[in-house]
Amino acid sequence: MKRLSATLLLVLALPVTAQVPDEGTLSIRRDSREVGTETFRVTTSDSGLRITTRTVYTGTRPPTELATTLERTGTSGNLGFQLEYGGAAPGARLYAVQQGNRLTVRRVERNGEHASESPGGRGLVLLTDSTFALFLQLVASPPDRPVPAVLVQGPRRLSLSVTRGPAAAAGGTRISWTGGTEGELLLGSRGELLRVSVPALGLEAVRREE
Repeated sequence: MKRLSATLLLVLALPVTAQVPDEGTLSIRRDSREVGTETFRVTTSDSGLRITTRTVYTGTRPPTELATTLERTGTSGNLGFQLEYGGAAPGARLYAVQQGNRLTVRRVERNGEHASESPGGRGLVLLTDSTFALFLQLVASPPDRPVPAVLVQGPRRLSLSVTRGPAAAAGGTRISWTGGTEGELLLGSRGELLRVSVPALGLEAVRREE
């Protein structure tokens, strides 16, 4: 565990030249009723991409809280990911690290921990079934070939087919995906995240007005 945590810290080290192209708050809705919120921040630099989120579902007692950090190193293809649970499952953590062609996922809870390894590779996307801004990784995915993905809470491997086209209403871009999970992401004219819809969850996340 110490070795994995140290590796994660190295992968998540962010250079001082970072820029913030997008950040905001999403309203998570089920049948037009708000059931939670997600604050997110996207940071880019010469060496890669970082996405951080804090998601709170208010429909449970206590509310379910999830905090995630993902960093993708563009030059090497390495990935670092951390998910921390609060509220209903305080203290539980999930780590994922990809180095080279090997992905290691480790779940740590009060009663112990479990680790698994699987093939990795460049272009791999790490997702969860409870947060939305992580789907921004698909913006840079090639539309002409399958995109390998892992739902880290399983972990469960997927092969996504990604399509993109104009979003006339927003003057931006619509990105949709199928293959084990389905959804749609809408970007505005400045590339800002406006909406993410995941029909299997019965949820959509809509950007709040600033």
